Amino acid sequence: MTDIEALSPAKRALLERALRQRRAAAGSTIPRRTGTEPAPLSYAQQRMWFLQQWEPDAPTFNGARALRLRGPLRRDALERGLRTVVQRHESLRTVVDPQGEPTQQVLDSWRLAVPVLSIDGIGAEQEQELTRCLRELSREPFDLTSELMLRATLLELGPEDHVLLIRMHHIAADAHSDSVLFAELSELYNAEAAGRAPRLPELPIQYADYAVWQRERLSGALLDELTSYWAHQLEGAPPLLALPTDRPRRPVQRHDGTHHEVAFPRALAEPLLELGRDEGVTFFMVMLAAFSTFLYRISGEQDIVIGSPIANRNNVELQGLIGFFTNTIALRTQLARNPSFRAVLGRAKETALGAYAHQDLPFDKVVEVLRPKRDPGYNPLFQVNFRAQATKRPELRLQGLTVEPIPVDIGFSRFDLALELELRDDGLGGYFEYDRDLFDAATIIEFVEDLQALLEQVGSDPDLPVLAVPLPRGRKPARGGGAGAIRRRSGR
Repeated sequence: MTDIEALSPAKRALLERALRQRRAAAGSTIPRRTGTEPAPLSYAQQRMWFLQQWEPDAPTFNGARALRLRGPLRRDALERGLRTVVQRHESLRTVVDPQGEPTQQVLDSWRLAVPVLSIDGIGAEQEQELTRCLRELSREPFDLTSELMLRATLLELGPEDHVLLIRMHHIAADAHSDSVLFAELSELYNAEAAGRAPRLPELPIQYADYAVWQRERLSGALLDELTSYWAHQLEGAPPLLALPTDRPRRPVQRHDGTHHEVAFPRALAEPLLELGRDEGVTFFMVMLAAFSTFLYRISGEQDIVIGSPIANRNNVELQGLIGFFTNTIALRTQLARNPSFRAVLGRAKETALGAYAHQDLPFDKVVEVLRPKRDPGYNPLFQVNFRAQATKRPELRLQGLTVEPIPVDIGFSRFDLALELELRDDGLGGYFEYDRDLFDAATIIEFVEDLQALLEQVGSDPDLPVLAVPLPRGRKPARGGGAGAIRRRSGR
């Protein structure tokens, strides 16, 4: 997620003032709905629903969280805690009624069980079997018209060694929802273990209340302002980034992807963090500038558009809700005339701040305004996605247990290429997600080397022109190439 909270006090105050003024003009408090009629889908849910109809069995919008639990686990307490979370958050038990204009309806009758799958006693192959199970379970499709949007499975590796796999469909939950889920489940489990009542606040609204409010709010002067900004910001942007792929693009994108883990040492991150402090920018902005420069160097394209998710929870009522509030913003950076990295950083900062202040327009509305040529072979407006965060990931804390997150690679890629980075105590970590129809694993390994070399160089000399930054093996940026650009590497 973009890290608005890491802005300097002065910049954050300016941004918050602009957002407050906009909310004041349109009504800042989200009221509870009156009546019992079905609620409309939010704009984000509507987009998710139509995409799911296009590929009903694809796991593209499944979210999976796997946590290894070591110690004496209270299975009943865990299952009761998950049920209470589902009861509290209507989004997790909301289905889509597809009749006519799709609406959302909350299930009155539902059941959540946490099945246990034992993979104990198979020796050295246990971890391999665990990986296979996590992948297969996480790829199982959701029926958005009838099922709970949360599933949980407990994989038993030993008497006091388990893996909890939680799956939530993206139509009901976003990345921030993990914080809510883990905090509430921790409190519910630990309260039962301690023999006390859980201390959870009453939720002021439910997701359907937000959907109604959003539909009413995005109209009139506010809608005109937002659409005008994005139309101007993305006018003339290239429809397709000519990445140096290993194979021509398929006519229809299959989203067959995978992850490649990335780990850079803390010594690499420190100069970049210091540069950010000197320039008054956030960690996200520094890494956005670096990733834009990286894409420029490997593609030769000077006009770079990158997609990035943003939490879009500017109202206090939304902070404690599980739901799909995330919006996607298109971040455009111009790298013409061989600028220095410091200059690119300034441009990335300006782009990000403008996008933050106009984040309320749903991405689908941006697409409607710009009307890009639609092609089933690639995503509209941008084909590369990026996120970076300096805050720690949410943690599940269960009494008497050590809890360790396990990465889950479901085996898809929503984009041609995506990069996720997080600042950790020991350095920069994350992964490249890539489309295997376009890229070989060897190419992504080279990308990691290129990116590391670039980060090291711009951290030590941010005033160096970006085309002068040396890359491993002396590779030069691609020129042109179009939708089927083929990567040329020396010695191949």
